[in-house]
Amino acid sequence: MNTYSPRIVHVRPELDRMAEYVPGESPEAFSVRTGIPVSCLIKLNSNESPYGPAPSVLSALSDHRWYNNYPDTNATVLRTALSHYTGLDGRFIILGHGSMEVISLLWHIFLAAGDNIICCPPTFSLYTSVTTLCGAYILEVPRSIDYEVDVEGILEALTPETKMIVLCSPNNPTGNPVAEADVLTLLETGRIVVVDEAYVEFSDRPRGYAHLVPQYSNLVVLRTFSKWAGLAGLRIGYGLFPEWIGAYMRRAQCPFEVNVAGHIAAIETLNDLDYVFGNVRKIVQERDRVYNVLASQPYLEPIPSQGNFILARVINEDVDILRVRAILESHGILLRYFSHPYLRDFLRVTVGLPEHTDQLAHALSKVTG
Repeated sequence: MNTYSPRIVHVRPELDRMAEYVPGESPEAFSVRTGIPVSCLIKLNSNESPYGPAPSVLSALSDHRWYNNYPDTNATVLRTALSHYTGLDGRFIILGHGSMEVISLLWHIFLAAGDNIICCPPTFSLYTSVTTLCGAYILEVPRSIDYEVDVEGILEALTPETKMIVLCSPNNPTGNPVAEADVLTLLETGRIVVVDEAYVEFSDRPRGYAHLVPQYSNLVVLRTFSKWAGLAGLRIGYGLFPEWIGAYMRRAQCPFEVNVAGHIAAIETLNDLDYVFGNVRKIVQERDRVYNVLASQPYLEPIPSQGNFILARVINEDVDILRVRAILESHGILLRYFSHPYLRDFLRVTVGLPEHTDQLAHALSKVTG
């Protein structure tokens, strides 16, 4: 008789204190919840590009005939293209299944039970989820009233168990970049400083901090093709690592992390930068218009952003964010809302097409109309 019971197999205790990472609602889920057809929706909640991949990407994906073969595990062609793009030798580059996979792998390499990392909320909540899963802890050093990184606060918060300091630049969801002087100061602590540059191509410094990686043995820069290149659905990310960290990343990483389609799409994107950055410029231009639309509402206070999104706070006591959400959703507009205490009165708008901005403006006008 089989006496085995699954109840005697216990999951890791960290899962009981782990907050699940909740992404932006999908159009399909929104449609089921509201009854509004997917074809009528405007999705501005996940910081995706409103423009598709470059035509050369779609053509290359269609023409490829060897999807039955594994990709080049050394990513020879893609690594060479990324080397030209970033200005760094290929030995500094690690690819991943989106930058999220790179984050997870890096965290699991360095964090053990009892360790901690420092992050600066409000910021990307995945850092907290992965840290908890590793058995480690988050030390939060909140940003200033202007959402700048509190460098002195970080220095005071350091403990012997602090393994990493994590900065998002431009920061998601506030949209402001981290100053180079702050990055350099934190590098002097000797801790690994991770700069997540998922939105750097939309910023005033699109080359970011990649150039510093060969100079510092404790600097990691993370990037993705999801936002600026319009490839979120293909999940292609990469990191720029000091060689000693990169060696551990390669040792721990599963082979063939990025699929063949991802390789093709990233390579063709990097071969067609004029087209892709043309779309980036359109988004940056439209970002100014979205900011003005938000600022024109008497109940909203937007924050200037260097990402492809804008965060805004509901400041009118007579306007509840739940009312704002209900009206926007009745118009089929998906924005990002938050449960975190720092962000309960905030909404985040992804910059879309000009016609999306028009419809957003119309819906927002109905809140107090």
